[in-house]
Amino acid sequence: MRASIIIRAYNAEATLARAIESALRQEFPKEDYEVIVVDDGSTDGTKKVVRVFKSVKYIHQKNSGIVKAANVGVEAAKGDLVSLLDADDEFLPDLLAQMTQHFDDGSLDAAYPDYFEEYRGTKKLVSPAHILQVIAGGMVWRRGSLLRAGGFPEGTIFPEYDLLLSTWGKWKLFHVPSALMIYHRREESLTGNNSLIQKSIGKLKQKYPNLTGEIEKIRSYAL
Repeated sequence: MRASIIIRAYNAEATLARAIESALRQEFPKEDYEVIVVDDGSTDGTKKVVRVFKSVKYIHQKNSGIVKAANVGVEAAKGDLVSLLDADDEFLPDLLAQMTQHFDDGSLDAAYPDYFEEYRGTKKLVSPAHILQVIAGGMVWRRGSLLRAGGFPEGTIFPEYDLLLSTWGKWKLFHVPSALMIYHRREESLTGNNSLIQKSIGKLKQKYPNLTGEIEKIRSYAL
């Protein structure tokens, strides 16, 4: 089964090489996966960084946001499975090998791992207690399932949660209890716009009124 790693990048010159290298170091047959970088209209040296890695596919789009970049990558992917990686995060070498094996019987739509959260040189293990407390990076999605669902919804700060809510009770999901990626938490993510988060949660409740209890799980994680 083939896989595609999609790296979303915007002005990511400083960290992109590290992300690409982590994607290329996968303990997975090289002929069975590809690495795609979707450049969301960067104005720095992002493109030059990608060009150093000859095997990496480069796609440039006008600045349209990381959700659009994810959907562009999914459309372009050749893999049966896709995984998103932000340009400042890292995959551990066994991510693809451990995650993809659970898709062999054809029934699984998405899987999510544990991960390390790194901030100011300190790492902690995070094991999501609920599917609505995952991060998109490191999740593996069946490409066909994503396309049938219309891709990641745009216009929200929680596209992965919006997608998971829209497929609630329809998709088969699986938790892989191994830390398989490093999420580098940024200063600005810690001091996030709480009012924007609250507003976005409110919109999800309006959109999915029968799942308000589940949506509350996002609040406890994001705030």
